[in-house]
Amino acid sequence: MSINVSIKKILIPVDGSKPSDNAANYAVDIAKRRKAVLIAVHVMHLPAYTFAPTPIEGMPTPTMTPIPMTVSGEERKLAENYLTKFEEKAKKIGIKVETKILENQPSIVHAITEVAEKEGCDLIVMGTKGRTGIKRFLLGSVASGVVTYAPCPVLVVR
Repeated sequence: MSINVSIKKILIPVDGSKPSDNAANYAVDIAKRRKAVLIAVHVMHLPAYTFAPTPIEGMPTPTMTPIPMTVSGEERKLAENYLTKFEEKAKKIGIKVETKILENQPSIVHAITEVAEKEGCDLIVMGTKGRTGIKRFLLGSVASGVVTYAPCPVLVVR
């Protein structure tokens, strides 16, 4: 019995980590075999605001207000480098690649799953753990969240 699964668009989140690079190799190989388009994204996660503490009854209301956070030029250059490196690797073997930098995202998981849904991706290929520094037993928190909320299958690569 043969099952024919259509894979025309593959989303690959890249962050420069070793697991991300390993996942990129899988994504390129699958795209080559399936003649699929790769959509490489780098999500720049920043908390939207820094908040003041809750006022305590009888105390004056804090005068601090929420402060929007921004992405530094250096962080943006790193993101561009990650995507350029991936794009060059894929284009060398004739694979079409689209790249996106998603800035000021309050949730990396939401940003990845939203792009997958909007772009109509058939597969997400990503590393087990990225550069977030948060460790879980088997999966990183981002990979775990994407597996839970993705609108399509997810291949998680060590």
